Amino acid sequence: MAESDNNIASFISLALQDLIDEDIDDEMVSRKRSRKRATNTTFLAATLIGTQAILVGEKKSRVRGYVEEVVPAYTDEDFRRIFRMNRTTFSFLLEHLETLPELQPLGHGRRDPISIQKQLLITLWYVGGTDPQRKIADRFGVSESTAVVCRDKIISALIGMRQNIIRWPNAQELQTEEQLFQRRNGFPGIVGAIDGTHIQIKAPRDHPQSYVNRKHYHSLQLQCVCRHNMLFSHVFTGYPGSVHDSRVLQLSDLWESCPDKCGRNYHILGDGGYPLRKWLLTPYRDNGHLTPKQKKYNNYHSSNRVVIERAFALLKGRFRRLHYLDTASISTAVNIIVACCVLHNFCILEYDVLEENIEQDLEGDVENANVHYDQNRDGIDKRNVIARNVL
Repeated sequence: MAESDNNIASFISLALQDLIDEDIDDEMVSRKRSRKRATNTTFLAATLIGTQAILVGEKKSRVRGYVEEVVPAYTDEDFRRIFRMNRTTFSFLLEHLETLPELQPLGHGRRDPISIQKQLLITLWYVGGTDPQRKIADRFGVSESTAVVCRDKIISALIGMRQNIIRWPNAQELQTEEQLFQRRNGFPGIVGAIDGTHIQIKAPRDHPQSYVNRKHYHSLQLQCVCRHNMLFSHVFTGYPGSVHDSRVLQLSDLWESCPDKCGRNYHILGDGGYPLRKWLLTPYRDNGHLTPKQKKYNNYHSSNRVVIERAFALLKGRFRRLHYLDTASISTAVNIIVACCVLHNFCILEYDVLEENIEQDLEGDVENANVHYDQNRDGIDKRNVIARNVL
């Protein structure tokens, strides 16, 4: 009976904490929906208290049966809010992960091995919020070390999916991509937009100052190219926040491969912090003497490039752990970032995108004030042709 009391108390504590978390994290959700959830949560707590006496001040214990009993009772809306994807997307992802031999249920020789479903839910809770590992472990009824192992195993499996989930468009897809971009305002040849964003991290033990960016906090650079629908076609991360966007590009594989990937007819768009190339078009520097056609080019360029800013906003809005990674290891932080990008793409491929997950990304333009003067002849000529004769 004592164990049952502890579990009921823990369930009520978690339910009430969910109510508090909703008030903090879901500012974009309407007041009507918030009041409805608050009423439901209060009713749950009252019902449990009415059926089982709770000893105030009792020592906190792990919750048992959260995955088996509580999660199935969530509404579809609450499941998506908590685990950052809908149930259909979750089922497809789980179905794939269950085929991987390295993810067989943890706990050989244990009475209750940890299912892949539970490992995935633990990981989604981790990347989708900001709770400490201790709190996550208590919620799922496991030790803190076990929660970390579950997270790392799922993260590793997601990284293994990277090659198939994050990839450059093939020849046919490039044609379609250009057409979809061109529908916006007639700007030709676009197959993606590139930008960098900063992922705040805990100060590393080694060379911490090199990770301090222009906003004066420690971070890792994340460089991405996305397609018209915010789907990432390139992801590169791991360099310290002090490294400039253009330098990150030159250190990435994209610098050597993108000219061939784009060919003669296609290009990606970048802001003024990037060098101008035939395959990477940037805006004209506004020196106060731009021609009407150059101004029009810049406006059209900006309205197409904004998709990468929205992609970062969706990424960080869905996976709020990316607002601050407190892991001690840089390699672990990099793995978490890449895994979140894989999950981002997986959700988009399953048409699992809601505007409420898109939040303003204040860090995406950290380096935009620095205009890059590296402009080669081919890039200048191509940009001028588009500005003069096409738009």
